Amino acid sequence: METTRTIFSKPNPADYEDLLSLYTNKSVRKYLGGPVTKAKFDDKFADFFSTKSPECYWIVRQKDTNQFIGMVYITIYHDKLHYEISYQLHPEFWGKGYGSETVQKTIDYAFQELKLKELYAETQKKNLQSIKLLEKLGFELLQEEQRYGEIQSIYTKTNTLPNIG
Repeated sequence: METTRTIFSKPNPADYEDLLSLYTNKSVRKYLGGPVTKAKFDDKFADFFSTKSPECYWIVRQKDTNQFIGMVYITIYHDKLHYEISYQLHPEFWGKGYGSETVQKTIDYAFQELKLKELYAETQKKNLQSIKLLEKLGFELLQEEQRYGEIQSIYTKTNTLPNIG
């Protein structure tokens, strides 16, 4: 997949250092439970290669420089009934439209290619930038609940495309 400025690829072992830098970054992980240890990341890294459709992970890089921007992914939600879209971008790419661009492309893929009927997204109520992004992309607040010691805002977006095929 690609957008005007980015290219998506499935994770591969060569992405280890880039992904480790994302998962150990205090700013990136501020609302995601904090930076993870290398050992915990190593366990998570193995998960990137064992997902089965419709779950998927993508590495996002700048198209012109191949610089690592972050990752977006679709995984099973806590309730085991729905799928969730998630994203983590390096701070140097915040506020430049990369979040909107890459998350929208992932939503399009989820609805057009995977034919998902709905996507969830969960973020801490304190994460105002993520909430702003989700609302900009058409997600609606479904509920708030206490999880991980914080109030979480749970958003949903429904696929309004005709189910062709």
